[in-house]
Amino acid sequence: MRTTLAAFAALLALVTDAPAQTPPPPPPPGVLAKHLAAWEAKMRDVNLLSAVITRVDTDKVFKATTKLSGYALYMKSGAAGAVPLNKARLELTPDGKKEPSEKIISTGTFLYLYVPSRKEIQQHPIEKPKEGGALDDNFLGLVFGMKAKDAMDRYELTLHKEDAHYVYVNVLPKRPADKAEFKQARLVLNKTNYLPRQLWFEAPNGNETLWDLPRAEVPTRIDPRYFDAPRPDPGWKLVPVAGGPAAPPRVIRPSAGK
Repeated sequence: MRTTLAAFAALLALVTDAPAQTPPPPPPPGVLAKHLAAWEAKMRDVNLLSAVITRVDTDKVFKATTKLSGYALYMKSGAAGAVPLNKARLELTPDGKKEPSEKIISTGTFLYLYVPSRKEIQQHPIEKPKEGGALDDNFLGLVFGMKAKDAMDRYELTLHKEDAHYVYVNVLPKRPADKAEFKQARLVLNKTNYLPRQLWFEAPNGNETLWDLPRAEVPTRIDPRYFDAPRPDPGWKLVPVAGGPAAPPRVIRPSAGK
């Protein structure tokens, strides 16, 4: 599954250096490996997560910027020793609007993508990860659940810099399929708990997306009904997506939601 909370978590730094700036001196060897090991250990223990989210989309061709705000919820559930179900919910509302334009719900077995232009909810089957596997087999899966070794094998990761509060990691794709999805990215992790703070990425066409989590926390409880399969409102329809356990687009940038 390529569009999930594991996913929607992610998001880039408040003070990310512009690409044109002179890069900082390379960090001492082993520093990135130390941070990735700590990140993997922290993420392994995350069963609940709630976050306030903003996203800024920049279209370089039309020189247009769109800002959306909302929230994300995540819950890992399942019996001890079994492969967990990763449940998620994301809602984003454009600035100046009252209703969400994007809405995604993952029940752990299906991902529901709202498409208001057609008044439909697309139902995408989720391929269950193998025991010990990553939460999501794609770029945004890097943020939650992916093992440090798997992340370094799949992506070219370098430590851009670190300060008193954050760790800044540059990400370049290695595989052709990943190169078709993004050109470069930067992930910023909170140094205290290794939860994501920001994620910026550049698409192959030059467009940019910046996810920011100004507030992310591990709550004691989330109402499980947030992750129930949705029931279409009158005038809407549920549309199962054929083709077996195929995944929807990798990047969380769906057609508007309800």
